[in-house]
Amino acid sequence: MNSIATQMTTPVISIYSEATAKEAAQLMKKKGIGSLLIKGYEGFVGIVAERDLVYKVVGEGLDPSTTPLSSIMTESILSIEKTASNLDAGELMMEYKINHLAVTERDEIVGILSIKDLVQKQNLPV
Repeated sequence: MNSIATQMTTPVISIYSEATAKEAAQLMKKKGIGSLLIKGYEGFVGIVAERDLVYKVVGEGLDPSTTPLSSIMTESILSIEKTASNLDAGELMMEYKINHLAVTERDEIVGILSIKDLVQKQNLPV
């Protein structure tokens, strides 16, 4: 059984909740990633993905230069232990209709796993 530990993206890339949608998009582009964990004063408070930027900002006609991430982020961060299998991760993503999972080790987020990471491990075209 393959664990997701070898597929997750590390280190975790994050941005503060006060940052704008534009800043998040620029950071994602620079790092070549599709999601960011959102930091608050006491740790991670949410996650924002490419889909959030498209649907919640562009789709709603909001200005990405002034829209704070706190207004578009998903507040619940779904996670999975890094020893979990590819199958477990894929099933969780399908069940919740998400493309990114936080990966934890002893209740601390240590990486991000995307659906793209799972597909690439199977040597399938993305």
